[in-house]
Amino acid sequence: MEKERYYTENEGPITEIEMLALQKAVELSKEIEDIQQITILIHTKGNTGYIERTIGEKYLKGLFNGTVSAYSNGPKIKIETLRTYDKVYGWQKKNSILLAFGLDSKDLFKYDDDPSVKAIVAHQWMKTGVAEWAKVWNATELISNQKAEPTDLPDVIVQEAFNELSKVINPSTGITHHMDNARCKTYLRALNKYNYELNSIKVKSYLVTNLKWDNRHAEDVIKLIEKLNSGSYFKGGEKTGLQNHIKRWKSRI
Repeated sequence: MEKERYYTENEGPITEIEMLALQKAVELSKEIEDIQQITILIHTKGNTGYIERTIGEKYLKGLFNGTVSAYSNGPKIKIETLRTYDKVYGWQKKNSILLAFGLDSKDLFKYDDDPSVKAIVAHQWMKTGVAEWAKVWNATELISNQKAEPTDLPDVIVQEAFNELSKVINPSTGITHHMDNARCKTYLRALNKYNYELNSIKVKSYLVTNLKWDNRHAEDVIKLIEKLNSGSYFKGGEKTGLQNHIKRWKSRI
């Protein structure tokens, strides 16, 4: 089943929208099979004022302990901080709805990789806090019920370069192997030399949605792209014969 993703296009902690986000998480827990927990993910234990407004102060301790039920015989609601959640091993994680309060796109991309997370409801505090994540995944805005406008695709030659890269590397390791890393650097150097736009958001969107890369592996590519776009350089990869790669990609279009 495709992971469901929702977000709120607001600015600041607003009680009514916080309640709407919580209600959506509860609703999804009833619709998606085998949901064991609604995880409220926050930055630190000090970021609980909005939760007290939404659920009530008397339930706060139970929320940290995971003893509060969403409804009769329903999944438990548990508060996790970024620190405590990251310490939970994969086999210990329960199938959950992730209700993210105040996180940004970088955080959401990371947790989107987690197979135990079956849906994400993101309540942002900054106007563009989750915009990148929402566009990449075409998430649904809670109030308007409209899909986020998808990110544009990169140039077709850029697409072909990453299509080829994806076929020859190990998808479970991305470009962590030195040979795959060198190949990626060669391809990026060729695209950059012949003035093909390497837009980090477009490339990341293409990698994770079209080519099914995990976010953590896509990020390794984006870091290299950002180096090139900043006028810097990286070691490794080929520096000659780059036009041959461009010719090969063009021949397939």
